[in-house]
Amino acid sequence: MDIDGILGNRDSKLGKSSIPRRRQWVKRRETWLVILGVILHAVYMLSIFDIYFKTPIVHGMDLVSPRFSPPAKRLVLLVADGLRADKFFEPDLEGNFRAPFLRNVIKNQGRWGVSHARPPTESRPGHVAIIAGFYEDPSAVTKGWKANPVEFDSVFNRSRHTISYGSPDIVPIFCGALPHSTWATYPHEFEDFATDASFLDEWSFDQFQSLLNRSNEDPKLKRLLEQDNLVVFLHLLGCDSNGHAHRPFSSIYLNNVKVVDHIAERVYNLLENYYKDNRTSYIFTADHGMSDKGSHGDGHPSNTDTPLVVWGAGVQHPRPVTAKDHSDHVLRFIDQHLHDTPTPKEWDLDGIERVDVNQADIAPLMSTLLGLPCPVNSVGNLPLGYVDMKEEEEVEAVLANTKQILNQFLRKSQIKQSHSLFFKPFKPLASYSSMLNQIEELLSARDYKAAMQLSENLRSLALKGLHYFQTYDLLMLMAMITLGYISWMVFLVLHVLQAYTLLPGDIFRKEEAVRQKSNTGKAQLCGCLFMAVVSVLLFLERSPPLYHAYFAMTIFLWTQILNEYKFIKALWRYLRGRESDYVIKLLALGVVSVIILELLVHSFTERKLYTWCFLIVGAIASIYLYKSIPWRSGIPVFVCLTCWFLSLFTLMPAEIPDNNKLVNASGVMVIVIGLTGKWLDLKAGVNRFWFGICNHEKRQPRFPMLFQLQALLVGLSSVMVFLSTSHRTVKQELHTIHQLMNWFIAGFSMILPLFSENGLLSRLNSIFLGFAPPFLLLSIGYEAVFYGALGLVLIAWILFENSLLYVHKVNKSSASGKNLGEHAFLENDTRYLQLSDMRIPLTFMVLFNVAFFGTGNFASIASFEISSVYRFITVFSPFLMAGLLIFKLFIPFLLVICAFSAITKLLEVPRIGCYFLVILCSDVMTVHFFFLVKNTGSWMEIGNSISHFGIMSAQVVFVLLLFALTNIYTKDIEIRSGSRDSRKVM
Repeated sequence: MDIDGILGNRDSKLGKSSIPRRRQWVKRRETWLVILGVILHAVYMLSIFDIYFKTPIVHGMDLVSPRFSPPAKRLVLLVADGLRADKFFEPDLEGNFRAPFLRNVIKNQGRWGVSHARPPTESRPGHVAIIAGFYEDPSAVTKGWKANPVEFDSVFNRSRHTISYGSPDIVPIFCGALPHSTWATYPHEFEDFATDASFLDEWSFDQFQSLLNRSNEDPKLKRLLEQDNLVVFLHLLGCDSNGHAHRPFSSIYLNNVKVVDHIAERVYNLLENYYKDNRTSYIFTADHGMSDKGSHGDGHPSNTDTPLVVWGAGVQHPRPVTAKDHSDHVLRFIDQHLHDTPTPKEWDLDGIERVDVNQADIAPLMSTLLGLPCPVNSVGNLPLGYVDMKEEEEVEAVLANTKQILNQFLRKSQIKQSHSLFFKPFKPLASYSSMLNQIEELLSARDYKAAMQLSENLRSLALKGLHYFQTYDLLMLMAMITLGYISWMVFLVLHVLQAYTLLPGDIFRKEEAVRQKSNTGKAQLCGCLFMAVVSVLLFLERSPPLYHAYFAMTIFLWTQILNEYKFIKALWRYLRGRESDYVIKLLALGVVSVIILELLVHSFTERKLYTWCFLIVGAIASIYLYKSIPWRSGIPVFVCLTCWFLSLFTLMPAEIPDNNKLVNASGVMVIVIGLTGKWLDLKAGVNRFWFGICNHEKRQPRFPMLFQLQALLVGLSSVMVFLSTSHRTVKQELHTIHQLMNWFIAGFSMILPLFSENGLLSRLNSIFLGFAPPFLLLSIGYEAVFYGALGLVLIAWILFENSLLYVHKVNKSSASGKNLGEHAFLENDTRYLQLSDMRIPLTFMVLFNVAFFGTGNFASIASFEISSVYRFITVFSPFLMAGLLIFKLFIPFLLVICAFSAITKLLEVPRIGCYFLVILCSDVMTVHFFFLVKNTGSWMEIGNSISHFGIMSAQVVFVLLLFALTNIYTKDIEIRSGSRDSRKVM
């Protein structure tokens, strides 16, 4: 009997004695490949830390002491966490400005502008940029932006003493290990999103006021406060907490803007009355903004644009805007924000000169005002538009800033040269010493304008040099990792062909025997020798351990491919001997697969592609079914309508608006879908087009009331959505009994599917109902409807495959009186893969990505809606909250994978073989994303490109984990026994 395998037709001639041996070999190979795949993707994911996320921190530089008198004796830094620039500067609905004191400062005392943050716009990276002057060491993300993976210098380190009060997540980062500091934080329990968090800002001010009051009775404290180079840092968290909980358009958030303005006024009056020497500088800013939906993290202007107001000692007074546009002399490191953009008219500040800065520029500004050395790792540029100094002192300040950045460049150059066998220097700075000498000569000649120009040029070159060494190994690593991915995909294809397909003649058996005897040893010896040479070179260059891992993984995989040389050669001879129609069919499959995967790549930036995809697929699939099976079966119409229904969701905004009524209605929709599925499971089994997926046992179910209990829990979860949200909105707190009930409903409902009947439709229906309560409780809007729509499409997929299976059996029956050959099967219930089976992993990839992007752009950090978790927890707990958000994201994935597992059982194809094809498809996309990663342009573009690569790489790993998890629910699914017996009946 001929079977259309991936490589065509063959008559199986494997002897019975060889079958167990072959099966054992396949099992061992599968386990080995899964382990290898997890390790490979984990290692290659880490490559982005070496290519793009390598720590910018180096040690061993000398401090650059400024050669000018400090204009200020002390400095106050006020950071309003999560304060958007527009909400700070714009008036309210009555025309009154929310920050009257700081507006008065802008108009009469100091300078203002917008500070541009760089993604990730999170609290820790923002504060590091402000206080230490560099963009966060990316390895800190592995510690939740909390602990310092590498110790770094900051303005606080250089101060004589630092006083700080605020959040337990921020203040200890900078003061926890600082001996010359006085600091305190409130407990984590104070950060409750169900309350008005402005009291946290009052707490910080009260602590500082108490300190000043105590100094009148404490001579030691009084002396400490009177010394120079004193820094006061108040971290005001209220806007961030209120923005997350109530949105930045809420009255609570907007009132918090007034609170921080009032605190700034009280701090100013308190210190001016305390010191009476006009030697205090004040800086008011924010670490990041807040998106309209109450989140932050990405590069949207609402997150990156923060207010900056500077006044006091050493700060220029306001200037009117002159006819000549203010030139943007601020040099840029990597971000490409537009500085000094037109000021919105509603701010009523367009007549006052505005000076925008990069967020990291604030650190050298603080150092200059206090006359301190700049933090040694700072990449900020001193914004001269803020400082009020003599022309000679301005040049000296810029020169000190330049030397500090140049010292970093020289240190990185020295480290790289000492490690490299083939060192390539940064040529533009080959004569940096002569440029420094020239600047000194110009200073001696009092040609300050020329000295300033040359200093700024040298600083710009030093920043470019830092970037050069930051990406020194980029091309080498990219080439090696790309080769590694290609080798992995080739090896994966070879395994699928050998283990899960029919091959012509005895290629597999013969080539395996020959390979084991001769070819394997030579290839492995060559691979080991080559790896030894590479390891020695890497060791001599003192390369990081991961470099060895990248090279070792790639060389190992190519060695394994060389082991298959004779098999590949025989395969090539076979393909050359086939008819042209077969080769065209094979190429067409490859082209179609690549086109689909390329569309999925572009869908990461354009979600509307899914809308067109499901509109077209729904129409084509229904027409195809209409020609194959009777229209009155209802299946063609059902497939078309469900695809079109799902297509609507990728047209909706990624920022999900609150709509609890829609969530409640979704609960009703889920129950209706469940009831329909239950009725079909019991009544439609006699229909030949539902044959095999319905409950075929007429015996009494194990748990007769299970369906009713699951439907009750779905309805109860809808009620709890209403009760929890209403109570929290009115009382500003989450009731304990509501919280406990929500946890119980979510947890208990996910256990119940394990006790359902093991028919395909009945089990999937139970899984759908079981995961609905936790998803509804974590929903705030239209994503709850998406859950039902996705479930309907998954049923449509199963019905489509079941119809194809029926048509295939009918065709086989009419073409031949023989039943399907037993040799077409790998094992009792699993057949060989065919060319047409490639549609299964491709469909899975589309649905898996729709589950990912169906209700928003989850490639962006800001797409996670934190208010989704407020029915379970309101007290700030980043890891628990993140866990709940990720779990919500995983629920649609679980549905897709359960449907995928059920289809592999229905079609009797090897699930692990299909899994390897899924990995293959994922890695085609991963390689594309790897090449789309950018190291130029805005940080939003860079961050998105890296997150896309990371998502696809991680997808391969967590698909495996989800397969293991969903296997708990799907392992005992039984296909209707007649579906297999039909091979004989037909």
